This record gives sequence, structure tokens and C-alpha cells, in this order.
Amino acid sequence: MEERSLLIKKYIFPGLIILLGLILLNTALFSGSGNISQSWTFLMGAMVVLSMGVVTVLYIKEVITKNTHLSILITMLVSCLILGYSTYSSIATTIAQIELKKETDANIKQGLRDIEIVQLEYKKKYGWYSDSFDELKRFLVQDSVYSISTKGIVPDYKITPEHAEILGYDPIQDYIQIESYDEKEALLCGLLTKDTSWENVLEKLFTTNLDSANIRLYEFDYNNLDLVPMSKDKHFTMYATILESNDDVSFDVLMYKNDNEYDFVSTYLIDFNGNDVAYYNKEIKGLIVKDSIPQIPQLVLGDNIISIDSITYNRSEDVLDLIKDKKKDTLNFKIIRNNKEITLNLTQKDIVTKPSSGYWIDLQDVFSYNLQPPLYNPKLFKPLHINKNQTNKEDEFSSPNLEIIKFKNLIESRLIDTNKISFEFFKGDKINYSNFNTNTEDYFYLLSKVGTPVFTAFDPSPYDPLNERDTLKTGSLTEVKTSGNWK
Repeated sequence: MEERSLLIKKYIFPGLIILLGLILLNTALFSGSGNISQSWTFLMGAMVVLSMGVVTVLYIKEVITKNTHLSILITMLVSCLILGYSTYSSIATTIAQIELKKETDANIKQGLRDIEIVQLEYKKKYGWYSDSFDELKRFLVQDSVYSISTKGIVPDYKITPEHAEILGYDPIQDYIQIESYDEKEALLCGLLTKDTSWENVLEKLFTTNLDSANIRLYEFDYNNLDLVPMSKDKHFTMYATILESNDDVSFDVLMYKNDNEYDFVSTYLIDFNGNDVAYYNKEIKGLIVKDSIPQIPQLVLGDNIISIDSITYNRSEDVLDLIKDKKKDTLNFKIIRNNKEITLNLTQKDIVTKPSSGYWIDLQDVFSYNLQPPLYNPKLFKPLHINKNQTNKEDEFSSPNLEIIKFKNLIESRLIDTNKISFEFFKGDKINYSNFNTNTEDYFYLLSKVGTPVFTAFDPSPYDPLNERDTLKTGSLTEVKTSGNWK
């Protein structure tokens, strides 16, 4: 009995140390949630505590000497102190990071709320959301919106006899209407007045340090609308589009190239139907035979007419005019067929057996559909929304086209450098703004979309010290925007 009691006294302390080390080791390896776990210093400290217990057991069993035991314990004790301080420092740092994240998130919400407020006002005026921060900044500074100020109140008592006479109410027949005023009646009786005036957007939306939800966290500066708060050079990402729906509202968009917002291209030159995918990313000159041409059976589907008499043509109309003019001369067609260059020599007689106005009209129709340049990849373009008063439409089945003169007025009102602007009516033929003739009979076509405007804005690389990807954003590209729908 005494021997057992002695063993317990000898091994109880190292046993407790070993148990403590195992508990700490279990905490280090299996605690935490998600991607959050204990630091490596905590793991090392747990192993040191466990080792201290094991070393003490070895000393009791006389496997190691007293001096060796003391040396190892002192070393481990110092290690525990260092690792303990490091763990404490790590915890303090994590707490500071959590507090910084809370502050950062609050400021980012403020920045996103500012974007939301401007976008909602922009939609009220133009009918859609913008995908450009430069445009939103311009809207804030240059644009004005109607502001309605109301004076007076709608009374909550019965309409007086004097006012009933003004409103033309009969005390007996109109007894229900006389029971109370509505806003229209209060306006007619002079109890309520409304004044409308134009007000600058920036002054209307951000006149005070209050926003739509609470007191502002920082002063609003329109120049920093796209800047992520509490960062030096990080910017919000924003997208806007038309979400296809069953709505009857249609929107017309002018397409421009991704790398140049002033390089506008007629939508008839863009392959929205995916018929010319085989020609994407290829340098192709001239015209493609997109279907059989009965008048010229020598041409086959897929032929690339790179030149006629050493001249490259991008319009079927020009080829038709050339055939009309060359009554007796031979036309030299250079063609790429199955990656090989071949030559066809044709005369007008080979194409038109009996020239007549009707024959030329038929040939023009065939050319217009079957002899066209390869169309552009739609992914190379972005949309610019256009107001309905800047578009034309011959009938409900035709595509909308741009009213160039009215569009020019828009350009001038926004102080855009016209030297940057170009229009591409026909493939490869750019017309500079300054050289553009508004009397042209050619149409510059637009893309028409039916649906609901949507937008989203978010911080592309959120501050996440704990590896939590809870990106804050406002709006959605898959759901209709409502005020404050944080995702």
C-alpha cells in the first residue's frame, strides 16, 4: 500500500504535465472553425509542455541524470515563456485584425451605399444603370434633376364649405368626398403648394453628412466614388446590364470596342447569332461567300474573295457596281478556298446573261445576304445605352438605328473630345467624327434589348485576415436591384 502511494506521489506531477500537454495538443490540432486554426506557436508550446512531462518521467525512472533533467527543463521552460509570449502577441494581433476588419467593412458599406444612391438617381433620369464610374462622376457634377419642394400639409379634418364650393362638391351628393382632403384637393384649395426646380445631382444627394441609412463615416468626395475606403489605390468593381425578362420595356444600345470607348461599330457588323465563330481571331480580308450564289456558280460556300482586280472590297454593293461598270473587261477574282489561293476570271456576260433592271435588283438581294465580310466577335464590344429620342425605327420589326445629329448633341453636351470618336458603318471602313456627313443614307444600327436594368458593385479583393470571404456588394446581375440588398 505504501509502495503504491509512493508511486502515485512520484508520478502525479509529471502525469498532470503530460495530461495538460495532451489537452493543449488536442486544442492546437482539432480546435477552430472553418479555415481558422490555432497558430504554430501554440502547437509548439503544447509539444514542449508534453515533452516536459515525458522528460520528468524519464528522470524518475533514472533514464537520464538529474543535471540533464534540470538542463532540459530550464531550456523547455524558457521555450514555453517565449512561445507563450508569441501566442499572446498572435492573439492580440488577431483581435486587432478583427476590429480593423469591422471598421473596414463599415467603411466599405458606406462607399457601396454611396454608389447605390447615385445609381438609383441615375436610373430615375436615364432609365438604366451605368457601368462606368467616370459617367457617374460626370452625372454628379454636370447633370441636374427635378427637385420638388412641398409647403403646407394635407388637413385631417372635413372639407370646409368654402373649399367645397371651390372644388364643386354638393354637400348632399358628394358627402363622402367632403369627409376629408386628399393631396389633389389640398393643392386646388391652396392649402398645399409644390414647387419644381432643377437641382444639381451632387447638391441634391450629398448636401449634408447624412446618407440614406445613418450618419456618414467619412466626408463624401465624388472624385473617390470608385476608391475603396481605407485603401490607397484599390478600386471598386462595377458592372451593369439588362437582365432579360418578360417586361415590355426595350433598351437600345450603341456598341463600342472594349479597348476604345469612342470607337463605335454598327451592330450589323457584330456576330450576335454565332454564325461566324470560325472566323474569330483570324485576319481575313475582303468578303466571304456565306451561301450559294446562283448567278456565279463558280463561287462556293466558304470562299474568301480577297480581291477583285487587285482591289479588296468589304461591301457587296461595291462588287455589284464593279460588275455593272465592267461590261466587256475580264474581272480577276483572287480567292482563298480550303487554305489555297485560286484565281477566277469572269466577265459580266458570265454573270449576267441578259442585263435588266430586274436582274440587277435580284443580284443585289443575293449579294446582300450571301456575300458579306466576316462579322466581329461580340465579346470584343461593350454597350453604351442610348435614349429613345436618339434612335429611329422604320417599323416594329426593323432594328433601331442611330439619329446621328441628336447623338452629336449628346456628345457636345458632355464635352467629349470629338477627335476620339469614329463610326464603322461597314467592315473596316472607319469614319471620323469630324468627317462624318449627317446626310448619308446609310444606317448605323443599334442593338435592342428587352428586360430590366441591373447592376452590381463590390470590392474585388476584400480585407480578410481570417480568410473569410464574405465580400460585401450592392446590387446583383441576376436579380432586380432593390435598395440595400447586401449580398
